[in-house]
Amino acid sequence: MALRWRATAAALVCALHLALFVPTIGDWSSILINDFAPQAQAIRDGDLPYRDQEIEYPPLSVPILIAPIYLDDSTQGFVDGFMWEMLAFDLAIVALIALGLPGDTRRVLSAIGIYSVGVVMLSGVVLDPSLIDTAPLILARFDLVPALFVLAAILARDRRRSATWSALLSVGAAVKAFPLFLYPALARGESNPRRVIVAGAIPLLLCAAAVLVMGDEFGSAISYQTERAPQVESLAATPFEVAHALGASGISTVVGHGGFELSASGAEAARWISVVIGAAAYLVLAVAGWRSRASNLELACALLAVLVIFAPVLSPQFLLWILPVSACAYGLGKENLILLAAVLFTQITLQNYDGVDPLADKFVWPVAARNAYLLLYLWLVAAPILRAGREPADARREAYAGAT
Repeated sequence: MALRWRATAAALVCALHLALFVPTIGDWSSILINDFAPQAQAIRDGDLPYRDQEIEYPPLSVPILIAPIYLDDSTQGFVDGFMWEMLAFDLAIVALIALGLPGDTRRVLSAIGIYSVGVVMLSGVVLDPSLIDTAPLILARFDLVPALFVLAAILARDRRRSATWSALLSVGAAVKAFPLFLYPALARGESNPRRVIVAGAIPLLLCAAAVLVMGDEFGSAISYQTERAPQVESLAATPFEVAHALGASGISTVVGHGGFELSASGAEAARWISVVIGAAAYLVLAVAGWRSRASNLELACALLAVLVIFAPVLSPQFLLWILPVSACAYGLGKENLILLAAVLFTQITLQNYDGVDPLADKFVWPVAARNAYLLLYLWLVAAPILRAGREPADARREAYAGAT
């Protein structure tokens, strides 16, 4: 696909995104108004991010979260600025796919199309807005930031840019931790491991040093995540919620860690079972991926799917971790059709969030459907890797050499 046509596609799709999302700038968002804006104002006034405000994200998330407050210190000004900031990352992902994804016209356009349909569908721009935020989800959270760095890292790895891909992945992990778990996918077949280690260590060490120099400490963010009970939208919670819908008793929700968590006998055991299954699936896929002909995009999709699906917390915005990578890996394939079905049921869940407290049917069944589609998606992206991982060693080496 010629550069001129790539640039034209990027400009047209970016214009479409602007037309859809600019009118929503400033819409109400509970997390921006009640959490991010007060935290940003307090940090600007001298509070330490972790010791005083108990930020739950890695250090590089802090400048992203507080930057808008320096442009306008009002709450609404912060909301507007944060959404403009996230819209810029959305447009950057569109441009990255259009200009950086190798392949012919069909591959590039299908990737941009799947990504665009996904973010629009998940954001209530076409469907009814959620009951949590009337603002689009992609603009009220910052998950597009690490998603951009993940996709850029994978594309850089495909071009054998050892230091570049590792630095990008490390920066993404300093915003949200999940990109760290993609190192096994991208380190496969790497010819310059020393560059990878040095480039990846630098951003993380600089972030750690910045926290220490400020006199802060990062422990509260780690404990916050490890102490969370199963979130109501997690896979671990789904069997309990379906049982409740079918008449079982002793199952309810409680408010904790900024959301709704499951309260039921056996919930903690289910949480740990999900974590153990997820860890085992991750290890099996990582090993099989090293032995398979799967592309870096495909292996990253499989590992991200495991991380998202089996985590004790499965917030709607986590699908944004998978969406850009999957759009580039599978285009108009069945994998992305299933992923978009999961996105659809996620948005339906958000439209019925008034049913979360009583675990009403209108909330429980869309969540169960979403999680079922995610499991099907995981099977579709993981099964070929697992099968290929069992091929004879000579065939694997020949296939992988041809793919790279």
